[in-house]
Amino acid sequence: MTIGLLILSLVAQPVWWFGLIYEWWTADRRIKRERRAFGSAVYSDKFEVRHFVLLSLFWGLVMSVVSFAVGMTVPIGWWVCYSVFALIAIIFGLGSRLPITIFVGTVVLYDWFDKASFSHPVMALLRQLGFSRQPVKIAVLIMLLSAVLFLLSRWLKKTGGRFASPKIFAQKRGKLIAGYPFNELLVVPTLVLIPGDFISAHLAFWPVLSLGGTHVTPLFLPILLGLHLTIFKQNPRMAFKRLAKSFLVLSILVLIGGIVALLSQPAAWIILGLAYVGYIGCLLKTRWHDRRQSFWYSKVDHGVRVLGIKPETPAAKMDIQVGDIITTCNQQPVHSETSFYEALLSDPTYCHLKIQTPEGDLKVTETAIFDGSPHEIGIVMFKD
Repeated sequence: MTIGLLILSLVAQPVWWFGLIYEWWTADRRIKRERRAFGSAVYSDKFEVRHFVLLSLFWGLVMSVVSFAVGMTVPIGWWVCYSVFALIAIIFGLGSRLPITIFVGTVVLYDWFDKASFSHPVMALLRQLGFSRQPVKIAVLIMLLSAVLFLLSRWLKKTGGRFASPKIFAQKRGKLIAGYPFNELLVVPTLVLIPGDFISAHLAFWPVLSLGGTHVTPLFLPILLGLHLTIFKQNPRMAFKRLAKSFLVLSILVLIGGIVALLSQPAAWIILGLAYVGYIGCLLKTRWHDRRQSFWYSKVDHGVRVLGIKPETPAAKMDIQVGDIITTCNQQPVHSETSFYEALLSDPTYCHLKIQTPEGDLKVTETAIFDGSPHEIGIVMFKD
């Protein structure tokens, strides 16, 4: 019965469902953008939705087991505040941009409201409804923040840049360039403990646990993860892996800071501030490193730039990377999309390419292609 009620509270969680709807909408926009720019979708499946469902539930299970094992307790005021702000951010399309800002901001807002003089009548009313006034140390929320940063790191390492979907931009001089945006979010439902028995006071069947002589209520906290970042001058996969490594280091430092804050309450706010500055610093460092590179995914005159490779096509089996420049196809020089496909038609069942890498190295690759369907080779390039 208890497990069934907890599962019901997970299924009925609005933040998760709104996140799913937003990811479906994000995938639709990406597919339409790819079709406008390249004539067909680079990735026709909604991989954003697949990531959201599978990774949200997987990491939610892992986080819930860990949280329940350590007895992670969060105040009801912050739980409500965080859930509401996360929902609002998703509705207004800001969920992937502000996940850590929402976490830190709601901690500050909760503590300010808890200490404000006008909050006392409100808290008195809430106590009558069964809400506990038992304080929860900010250090506990800092340690939860370290877990959120760890999840963000592992998520980026697994998915960041894995599906390199190009977006066409125009520079000031009119030259076309491509960028690789990452715009995904996750809602990780994590089981936490809330001091008090406010739910069971009105719903007698709701589970209440006893922890150290204190009544606590298990509830799912919808932890919001997300990132909105466009890479212009690097291999997207490598850029997001470096960012993931930075977040991993930051999560370890924040965890150490949370342990220190348990021992010294005045240090908690300094550590929380430094954690947020560190998060912003990781993002700025990634942007700065990207901007200072000399390479661009730009249109070239001496060949055709590879902007993407469609999965399960002949190109996916060839030694081709995003950013490569195809100089010849079937022994014929190419300089545009049209000349590339004309060269393919010279031998409609075979493709032999000479390629120049972004580093200036030369390589040769070849494969059989679909008979009579050269346009299905799977190489995405600038349209003429």
